[in-house]
Amino acid sequence: MTIDWNAIVKDVEAQVLALAEEILKEYAREAKLDVVNFLENSKQRLIKWGTMTATGELDKDEFQSLVRGQLDLAELHALKQTGLAQVRLDMFKNGVVKIVTSVVMIAAKGMVQ
Repeated sequence: MTIDWNAIVKDVEAQVLALAEEILKEYAREAKLDVVNFLENSKQRLIKWGTMTATGELDKDEFQSLVRGQLDLAELHALKQTGLAQVRLDMFKNGVVKIVTSVVMIAAKGMVQ
């Protein structure tokens, strides 16, 4: 059994858009664009790490740390061009890490069952 990547993307996008509208308000469109790009560019790593989590090779904290590192490497170009305050950007990034972790953990548990 494999992780349903399309379901993950759909779920993450919906949750991230809600988060962006709450935290970033006027920059929600840029935030969604950046996260979609992040997911596409990180797809293989996220699938690999999610699979490793499902098999017990990684725990939730390790997975979350990897996602945070991957997101830190992502440039989030659209948001950076807006001149968004770093505090708001960090709040958003932390929320994205939590969302991705939660969604992938649920998918990984589904692989085990």
